[in-house]
Amino acid sequence: MNRREFIGSIGAAAVVPSAFAETEANETKAKKEDAIAVWDRETELVSPKDYIAYRKDGNTRGFAALEKLDAAFEKVMREAKETVVTGDAPAVWSVYNMGYIVKTRESLFSIDLVHRRDVEFAPLLDFALVTHNHHDHWRDGFCRAMDTSHKTIISNFLENHGATEWKKIDGVWTPSGGGFANGVKTFKIKDVEIRTSLIDHNNYLINFTTAFEIKIGDFILYHTGDSGRGTEHKLGTVWGRPDLWLFFPGCGVDTRKAVAQVKAKRIVFGHMWELGHRPGHVGSRLDARLIRPRLAWAKEAGCEDVSVGFWGDRII
Repeated sequence: MNRREFIGSIGAAAVVPSAFAETEANETKAKKEDAIAVWDRETELVSPKDYIAYRKDGNTRGFAALEKLDAAFEKVMREAKETVVTGDAPAVWSVYNMGYIVKTRESLFSIDLVHRRDVEFAPLLDFALVTHNHHDHWRDGFCRAMDTSHKTIISNFLENHGATEWKKIDGVWTPSGGGFANGVKTFKIKDVEIRTSLIDHNNYLINFTTAFEIKIGDFILYHTGDSGRGTEHKLGTVWGRPDLWLFFPGCGVDTRKAVAQVKAKRIVFGHMWELGHRPGHVGSRLDARLIRPRLAWAKEAGCEDVSVGFWGDRII
């Protein structure tokens, strides 16, 4: 009988000895660390040139990382179609980069979705969110496909394609006649409330990135795209402590300061191993050498539940 079978045989009411629980935790941590090392090795083999070629023709050229990227899209699309959400907490999948698919009881939407096959999602989505005007966060083809399907896109640089700003008056959502200052706008689409604000991408692209505060019932989802050094004080949601923060700890942002400011219950790092970027230094492709310290810093700053979102993962 292996250890897991032994624990199961004790019975639901029994208390698992602390030694077993500690071993389980250590094994889980080791598996995560091993996964980071594996993804490091596999992505290191793929140059930006290889990735661009794959984006054009879909040929993975035998690279394990590109095969995983192809498989991730298939998995997310299949699971997004099959999954039924019954509570406030949405289903959230990592597709690639800072790209996510989110499903609620009534809605299906994307955030910064980028994949060579992303146009296939357009007919299924109710709307899309795009954080900023860099092509590792949006694609022309996907946005054209959304237009063709008469779907809303909310961003700070594209036409909003039918999105209407709303505000609450006496507890009732009402269309708003004008915009809000400093990029702060509120939208209501089906069961999703969205509040935007502008943050800095780095120390010279000021107010370049849109941070999305997303409220689904009592669940708060926060996505900050590419957030840079000095923008830490602009982070945080008006609706309270995020249940999940999809966070890129690159572009020079101070991870400790950002995490202490936002106070999210759970953080998942995105934009790891961006294949269109050169490997090896901050601001480009984040690898294990840069990821591991940031995981530790986030925990030091007060978030115990911090992890990396691998391509294809269902995060919630």
